[in-house]
Amino acid sequence: MCRPTLEEQFAVVGDDGVTDLDKLEPTLKRDTDSTFSAWCSGRVNVHSLFLQMKTIKRQDLVSRVLDIYDPSSDKMTIKVSLEGGNDVDPLIFAVGEKKIATKNFREMFDLNSYVSEKKQVAQQLNLPATWQLYADQNEVVYSILEPGVVSLLRKHEEAIEFIHISDQYTGPKPAEGESYTRLPEPQRYMFMSLNLAKLGQDEESAAEILNLVFYLIDRVKKMKLSKDAKQKAERKRKEFEEAFLKQTHAFRQEAAQARKEEKTRERKQKLMDEHDPERQRRLEAKELKKEAKAKQPKMKQMKVK
Repeated sequence: MCRPTLEEQFAVVGDDGVTDLDKLEPTLKRDTDSTFSAWCSGRVNVHSLFLQMKTIKRQDLVSRVLDIYDPSSDKMTIKVSLEGGNDVDPLIFAVGEKKIATKNFREMFDLNSYVSEKKQVAQQLNLPATWQLYADQNEVVYSILEPGVVSLLRKHEEAIEFIHISDQYTGPKPAEGESYTRLPEPQRYMFMSLNLAKLGQDEESAAEILNLVFYLIDRVKKMKLSKDAKQKAERKRKEFEEAFLKQTHAFRQEAAQARKEEKTRERKQKLMDEHDPERQRRLEAKELKKEAKAKQPKMKQMKVK
């Protein structure tokens, strides 16, 4: 049901990276018994679009039994790599069903780092009551959620689960106890997830939702923030980067200190394990010398030209 709209929008639909482009069939590729996908390219404002359908494992008896206790449904995800450039304004925006939006806010690095929930704006725009709205600033929301867009979101609120648009997308944040040693390179990115069970076989609704995706792609490329809003976004990104570098510098210092202390413990243990009195005396003298040197203030050397 997506094929006609995709063929209208893209020069290449169903690219598998192997077949010659003139021999490609614009169909979904079967990845597994329950997963199908298609790569699309050749459209203005888009590097590539990846569409994936994950269906319930109906042929798997165990999965069917588990589904009774933890119901699931067929899903579609649309991931778009957006074209950037110096003329494209910064934005981070997310909206969708409360449970899914909250989960993504907690897990996605860009959302967790930059955005806040916009409850009052969501009420003002008359978004579905079961949805949550996040953005790095209000002006981004008003630029994206025009009346026509809000109308479509309300019309398809059961089928549309989540929308995420960002110029700082880097994927999920590190697992608990882990951290980045350097900031990953951000990408311009758009993501939409759909509940196919709620969409059913309604081709008209599917076409409307896909056309909404393409409208948003073009909208965020043309979007122009006010001078103050743009400066605020750029300042926030710079402050985050500086805070990250400061934090990682502290982590590196702590790690270096831990390594230094471990080496000291190893040397002292070696000293205690030494049975030869003369050798033990030499090791002890060497250790005292190291400790004395470490306590000396470091003098800055000046080069004389």
